[in-house]
Amino acid sequence: MTRKATARTGTVLKIKGRPIPFSFHPVVKTTRRWGLQSRIFSTSPWGIIRQSVEDTLTGSSRDQAIAFIAQAEDFFRSASTSTLVTAKPLLIYYCFLNLVKAFVLHKKVKTEYLRAQHGLQEAIHPGGDEFTDSFLKAFRSKSSDVNVFDDFQIAINGKSFPSAGKVFDLQRLTPQLLQGHRVWCEAADADERFVEACRIDYINDEVSKSTWLVINIFADDLSRFGITRKRFLTDSGLGENFREVISDEVIDGRTVLKFEQVSPLKYTGRPADKIADLVAIVRPLIWTTAMKIPPYRKNYFYLCPPEDKPNLMEQILSIYACFYYFGSITRYRPHLFEDVLKGKFGGHIQEVVSNIPQQFIYLLASEFAGREIAHAPLV
Repeated sequence: MTRKATARTGTVLKIKGRPIPFSFHPVVKTTRRWGLQSRIFSTSPWGIIRQSVEDTLTGSSRDQAIAFIAQAEDFFRSASTSTLVTAKPLLIYYCFLNLVKAFVLHKKVKTEYLRAQHGLQEAIHPGGDEFTDSFLKAFRSKSSDVNVFDDFQIAINGKSFPSAGKVFDLQRLTPQLLQGHRVWCEAADADERFVEACRIDYINDEVSKSTWLVINIFADDLSRFGITRKRFLTDSGLGENFREVISDEVIDGRTVLKFEQVSPLKYTGRPADKIADLVAIVRPLIWTTAMKIPPYRKNYFYLCPPEDKPNLMEQILSIYACFYYFGSITRYRPHLFEDVLKGKFGGHIQEVVSNIPQQFIYLLASEFAGREIAHAPLV
């Protein structure tokens, strides 16, 4: 067993006496410094999305984005009331497509969308079967060949696909869908790949003027599947920047494992100035679920098998890509989609189609607003 390191000396970072809850958007830059911002509660994120565009864009870009959002909302409402199993995924995809176009304009990756391609193609490997052997190819966006999916990736993480494009096997993408993952595990006869972070702490040391993250995981979430700490670090992608440290914390009888950031970030003014940089280190590795009850968000790490690494996408991108496939098959081959639903992964697909669209809307609304948007609690 690898010897655990001793945790650095530090305290949980607080602003105005309050510990900072982890989110993708915990702070906002004001004219002078970074300040803590809280989540916004909303029963419908569409108004927040529109307001974000109104506050950011002007002229033709604004008009186009507002029109795309209106179409996206209408497609979403149509999908929510549709009872035709072969129509719902297509409506959802076109909701996503229009919303993503608005988001790309909002992030100013593009100034207009007069003509554009999906940026994805779906096909089946030679001699293969629908869904089981299907794959997607993503294409780079160019000035003469605008591809929405590549623009979306640039807007999310600043990266573009290779000039020759990139292929993703559908069977390696669908396990990355957080909602419905346990249904996938049953169908695939596979162990769960998502591990929940029970807490992510911002730690600060005023003496050395340095700050870092500590990720807390319940030990039994690993042991029940025989997952070693080393494998957790490797498959989650955390191993490059984190190490396990000694922990004596127990919550409700459950042992907590702690994984500390190897290289703290130095600051000269206030530790809050580095929070956004800390989040950027782990953001691509975290999957999130939006909830209607406290804590309103849960964060997970996806343990990606080494052979699946080339097919790994960030959460919001993998959702979009999978729904492109579901939308395409229901548009062009609805009879085959019905056959797929009768197969062993049919329950998983139905779970995905039922539960993920609203998750996507809330996750993307948070990106529009630059702060966490949560569903208003039920009362």
